[in-house]
Amino acid sequence: MLRVPMSQTAMSLGFARWCCLLLIATPLATTRLRAETYKRLPPAGIKIDAAAGKSLRVRVKQIQSKLDEAASRSDDAAKWSPDVQVLVRAVRLALDQELFFKKEQVKDAGLLLDEADRRLSAAVNGQRGLKLIGLADQPLQEPQLLVGGFVSHLDDSVQPYGLVIPPNFDAAATPTSRMDVWLHGRGDTKTEIPFLRERMTKVGHYAPESTIVLHPFGRHCNAFKFAGERDVYESIDHVKRLIAIDDDRVAIRGFSMGGAGCWHLAVHDPAMWFAVNPGAGFVDTLVYQKWHDDPPFPLDPVQQKLLRWYDVLPWVTNLKNTQVVAYSGEIDKQKQAADRVFEASKSAGFDWPYVIGAGMAHKIDPVSAKSIDATIAQWAASPVEHPRKAIEFVTHTLRYHQADWLSVTGLAEHWNAGRVKANILSDEMMEIRTEGVSQIALDFRQSGWPEGSDEIKLIIDRERLIIEDEDEAAGLQCRLIRDNPDDGQWYQLSGEQTELRKRPGMQGPIDDAFCDRFIFVVPSRPAVHGVVQRWIDREIAYAKSRWQRLMRGDVRIVTDAELTEEQIETCNLICFGDFSSNQFLRDIAPQLPIQWTRDEIRVGDRQFDPSTHAPVFCYPNPRNPDRYVVVNSGMTFREFSNTSNSRQIAMLPDWAVLEVSDEMDDAIFAGNVIDKGFFDERWQLPVAPNN
Repeated sequence: MLRVPMSQTAMSLGFARWCCLLLIATPLATTRLRAETYKRLPPAGIKIDAAAGKSLRVRVKQIQSKLDEAASRSDDAAKWSPDVQVLVRAVRLALDQELFFKKEQVKDAGLLLDEADRRLSAAVNGQRGLKLIGLADQPLQEPQLLVGGFVSHLDDSVQPYGLVIPPNFDAAATPTSRMDVWLHGRGDTKTEIPFLRERMTKVGHYAPESTIVLHPFGRHCNAFKFAGERDVYESIDHVKRLIAIDDDRVAIRGFSMGGAGCWHLAVHDPAMWFAVNPGAGFVDTLVYQKWHDDPPFPLDPVQQKLLRWYDVLPWVTNLKNTQVVAYSGEIDKQKQAADRVFEASKSAGFDWPYVIGAGMAHKIDPVSAKSIDATIAQWAASPVEHPRKAIEFVTHTLRYHQADWLSVTGLAEHWNAGRVKANILSDEMMEIRTEGVSQIALDFRQSGWPEGSDEIKLIIDRERLIIEDEDEAAGLQCRLIRDNPDDGQWYQLSGEQTELRKRPGMQGPIDDAFCDRFIFVVPSRPAVHGVVQRWIDREIAYAKSRWQRLMRGDVRIVTDAELTEEQIETCNLICFGDFSSNQFLRDIAPQLPIQWTRDEIRVGDRQFDPSTHAPVFCYPNPRNPDRYVVVNSGMTFREFSNTSNSRQIAMLPDWAVLEVSDEMDDAIFAGNVIDKGFFDERWQLPVAPNN
C-alpha cells in the first residue's frame, strides 16, 4: 500500500486564483454551441437484418400480450411481473431506438425473450422472488448469476439489476448476508441488452466469500447521479425484500465511472456504507475536464455553487463516518482524483488505506484486488457500534442531509457549507456544535438510545438544554431550531412547521425535481407569443426524448385538463406553457414568485419581453408544497454533457430567464441565459442580486 502526497495548499491557491479570473473575465451570457457538435448518447446502433427485427417485434408483442393477460388475472402481479417485463422492455427499447451495436446482440435479444417466456410460465405456476429469476433449488458450489427488474418510483419504468449469489448460499439457513453494491464503468453502448447479458454471464471484478453482490444498472452511463442515484437505492431496497441483508454490512464499490459514483455516494450518504471502495473515477468537473484556462461556458458564482452538488472534495469530511479503501493504477491518468481526495482527507485530520496497482493503467490487478478484499472482509467481521458515538457531517444542500441518527433539516444559506459535530458523552448527555445550520433532527429509533430516559441533557453551541423525546417509538427523537439562522439561540421544536422553507427533498435546483416521482403537464392551448410557443414545443419534445434515451425511462404525460388530484398529491409537476396556455399554471400564477403576462415577465424588480423570453424555475407547488412545480424545463444538462458523465451536472439553479428564438443553438442551455439565481431559504427572491 502506498500513500500519495500532494500539496493541498498549492491546489487550493491555484483554484482560488482561477475562480477570481473567471469572475472578472466572464459575462452572464454564453457563446452558443451547436447540439450536433456533440456525440449522440446512446450512439446510433447498426442496421440489423429486417427479418430478424420483424421476428423479434412479433415475439415482443406476443409475450407482452401474454404478460398483460396473466397480470390481469393475478392478485400479486406487482411482485413478479417486473422480472418478466425487464427482459421484454430491454428488447423493445433496442428495437424502438435502434440500439443494437453488434450482430450477436440480435441473438442475445432472442435469449432474453426465451428467459422472459420461461419466467412467465413459472410465474403462472406460482414461482416468485429468487426462484422465479433462476435461483437453483439447492445450494451450488459456484456463484449464481441472476438478473431482475424493479419498478422505478420516478417514472414507473422497469429498471434492470444483476445479482451474484455466492457459492453454497442457502437463504433458509442464512440469517443475514453482507451485500456489496458494485457500480459499473461507463459504456456508451451498455444499454439494457448488453447489461443484462453481461450480468447473466460474467461474475465481475469481485465476488467476495459469503457476500451478495448487487449490480445496479443506474440508468446507463450517468455516473449514478440524478435518477441513476435513485436507482441504486431502489435496487438495494428491492433486493432486501428478496434476501435478508445485514444493514450494517452494505458496501459501495465501483471502478472508472463506477468509481466516480462510489465517491459521490460515499461522501453524500456516508453512514449507509460499512465500507467504501472506489477505483479510479473522477471526483469533480473542473479539474477532470481541464477547464482551468478555457471554460466552455461562464463559470460565474451561481454555476460554481451548482458544482458543489456532485463535486466530492467539498464533502470529504463525511468520509470520517465510514471506512474507505481506494484504488488507483500507478500510471492511470485518473489517479489524480483519488490522490486529491486522499490529500484533502489528510488536511481534514484523517486518512485511509490507498492501494496503488504497480505498473497498472486503467485496470485493477489481482494482487491489489486480493488486498482490498481482505481489508473489507476484516471490516465486515468487526463489531458495529450502536449507536455510533460521534458524527461529523457537512452538507451543501438538503438533498443530502443525513448521517445515521443526525439529520440537518435547515441551512442558513443553501450551497454554503453546513457543518455539525455531534457526540454522545454519556447515557444521558450529548454535545453538538454547528456552523451554517438552522435546524437539525435526532432520531435514535434504530438503536433505541437512550434506554429508560425521556430527557437528555444537550450542550449545543455552548448552550445547555434539556430535550424531551417527542415520539412514542423506541429511542430519542427530537427536532431543534435556532431563532436566528446564523447565530441565534437553539430550542426544541414542537408541532408541525407550516411556513414555506427549503427542507430535505424540497430545496431545488430544477434538476432535483427529476430525482423523485414526476409527470409532464402539457398545455391544451397555445402560448400568447408564437416564438415562445414554438420554443415550448421543442422543449417538450426534447425533454421527453432526453429522458427516454439518456435516462432509459418512461415519460408520463397528461394535458393540463387531464391532471388529477392524485397526480398533484404524488408527483412533481413538470409544466410546460405560459401562464395563459397551461391551465394549471394559470390557476396557481398568483401564488408564484415570478409573474408572466402577455405584456411582461417580472422577476423581482426586473422586467423582460415575453415575446422573446421565457422563465424556467422550480417552486413548491402551491396546491401541494411537498412537491415541486417546474416551469418549462426538463433536465438542464444537454448534448454538451454527452462527451463525459463528469459534465452531467445541474446547469441551471432554482430559476432563470432565457432569451429564445426560432434559430438558436441549444447544446449547453435551452436559450440564452439572461438572468438566473436561487430562491432564498424561504423560497423568496432575494432583494440583492443573486449572483
